[in-house]
Amino acid sequence: MALDHIDHQIIDLLQTDARLSNRELAHRVGLAPSTTLARVQRLIESNVLTGFSARVNPEALGLALQVVVFVQLQSHHRDESRAFIERMLGRPEVVQVFYVGGAQDLVVHVMARDTDDLRRVVLEGIASHPLVRHLETNLVFEHQTQPLRALGLERTAQA
Repeated sequence: MALDHIDHQIIDLLQTDARLSNRELAHRVGLAPSTTLARVQRLIESNVLTGFSARVNPEALGLALQVVVFVQLQSHHRDESRAFIERMLGRPEVVQVFYVGGAQDLVVHVMARDTDDLRRVVLEGIASHPLVRHLETNLVFEHQTQPLRALGLERTAQA
């Protein structure tokens, strides 16, 4: 699907505030509300926009620690790796899992209440699995995110 600069503006605006009303979104991109709604629907149907969510402050939920666990697997058999990843994603403490190339096989982003909770998650939930060869746990001091900059991607593609 070809995206124009208005599609990119819509994507950027919705990533910044998914609660924007269609009327406000239309005003900001300079289109009629009906046209804007049709564009948003097209972006959804084309799987460009895959959902809308709320950002949550982990500390407000009592999750004071974030760690990144680097995991080396014993085996790289596709079914075993996929099952392990699904097991990790099934744990409520696991936020994200990245299957990566390089010295490590997986990067697992974990949130925990405290060090005891973290120890339980890492030792019982990850390290004890027979597929795990080695792991390293790194404490996250600060975590920053930003929306995917669709307009930046558009400019890069045109250059």
